[in-house]
Amino acid sequence: MKKAIVFLILILGVSNITAAGKFKYSVSESIFYDSNIYLTNNNSISSWISLTQLNADYLSRIPDTALSLGVGANVGYNAYTENSAKNNYCDAGLDVFLKNDFFNLKNKFIYTSEQASNAFTERAERISNEVSFNFKTKMEKMFSIGVVVSDILDDYIKKEDELLNRNRFNAGLQFFYNISPKTSVFVEDVFSFIGYEKNSVNNSKENSLALGIDGSISPKIKGNVKVSYDKRDYEENNAESASICGYSAQLVYEPTNTGSVTLTGKRKMEETTYDVNRYYIGTSANLLLSKQIYRKFDTSLMFSYENMMYPYGSYKREDNFYRIRPAITCMITKKLFSTLWYQFKTRQSNIEDMKYTDNMVGLNIKLSF
Repeated sequence: MKKAIVFLILILGVSNITAAGKFKYSVSESIFYDSNIYLTNNNSISSWISLTQLNADYLSRIPDTALSLGVGANVGYNAYTENSAKNNYCDAGLDVFLKNDFFNLKNKFIYTSEQASNAFTERAERISNEVSFNFKTKMEKMFSIGVVVSDILDDYIKKEDELLNRNRFNAGLQFFYNISPKTSVFVEDVFSFIGYEKNSVNNSKENSLALGIDGSISPKIKGNVKVSYDKRDYEENNAESASICGYSAQLVYEPTNTGSVTLTGKRKMEETTYDVNRYYIGTSANLLLSKQIYRKFDTSLMFSYENMMYPYGSYKREDNFYRIRPAITCMITKKLFSTLWYQFKTRQSNIEDMKYTDNMVGLNIKLSF
């Protein structure tokens, strides 16, 4: 946390000396009401919440090269009217990337106390850091080769969450058949190694073999879709292997200059320490509808669904998570924006204690300079 704050201060200081015009800053204030801050099934407790956030972004072309360098940093403070001593918390993020037309090297750091995933209701104070590298040869020829490498660290700070501390390393190859300069069909083989700091029974090796399409799927649809066969073997003797047919999708449809439809989804094995389960199968889909009206107003409507299946135990747990979020953003000036939003989310489960429903409504004000 301290390192992220120091880095943001350095960015703000250096910006007065070098690369004028390459830095962008913003400050935002959000006030919202949450009907069920602890996400419980019974006796829900509500609170007003204030989120103050500072952002700094830097983007530059490196002289005499085709390389682009980007840095983004943010810090935020979340203040609750309900039991502020317990609930107030800070968060921070730091993103760095270096890329050109063929490769992308990036690092994403997060410090937060938000939920780790839809599978959790308790806050999880944690640090997450992801380093990734992607490379792909030119698409001018019929065939291209790609390389994907990433390392993801999840470090949970509180002692009660330390069984979740883990590191995941992924490495794989991609082979592309280029249908056009903007569209490719590909096969991909990725190996993953998952190691837990204090929960060695969950250490595993995973292989994902996938077939997909990437690029401009049609004149107005861009993105990628792939289907995969994922197989996981645990290092512990006699531990049962696991396999699923998975998928991932990221598609954007832009029928006009003022509207878009974004569809994302995935099916994969996710980490858990619930009961005797080493993992759960997460199947999700997200739909975002965006439309600009009257030039200064942008509207959006988001639908989200995730099914979470836990395969082991005498009473197999299954959750269904739903979320709806409409929002409208007004451009007050070229640098000042306000957003009014509402969010409904619920988790339905075959285990009564795992159910909850939550309503939120809020107003965001953002100033860029």
